Amino acid sequence: MEKRSEILGVILVKQLNFRDHTRNIKGKYNKAFRAQYSLIRRNSSLNLNNKVLIYLAYLRPILTYASPIWACTAESNLWSIQVLENKTLSMIANARWYHRNNDVRYVLNVPSLQQFIQKLARKFYGKLPDNNNLEIFKSPVYDHNDQQNPKRPRMTISL
Repeated sequence: MEKRSEILGVILVKQLNFRDHTRNIKGKYNKAFRAQYSLIRRNSSLNLNNKVLIYLAYLRPILTYASPIWACTAESNLWSIQVLENKTLSMIANARWYHRNNDVRYVLNVPSLQQFIQKLARKFYGKLPDNNNLEIFKSPVYDHNDQQNPKRPRMTISL
């Protein structure tokens, strides 16, 4: 069994593949989803806008916590999280199997998970130079134009 460490809710392993972290996110999300199911289910009498608000305010932050750091994970890990969002939004909108996920997101006015993560990453990395933390100043200068390693966390901005 490989050694795992958890720092501020992000599970890290030696390979930095974030597979364990995405599994943990899915578990937390499913637990929170079950708690809110009676409010956002297909036959709920709650207003559509309120259902979307519950998703955006309560469920989506679980999916995107610390995402500027772990968004460089494998596409399969990101896709498994995207599937959770797609299922939830389809249920909220009472969409049928033949409705496209992009159309459901458009109708609900909810950006895709990838777009939202990019927005969070831009905000996070944009504020980083203004931080007064001495440890951040000690870190090496990051050249975001260096395309040699596209799987670096800051590269999520340009995805």
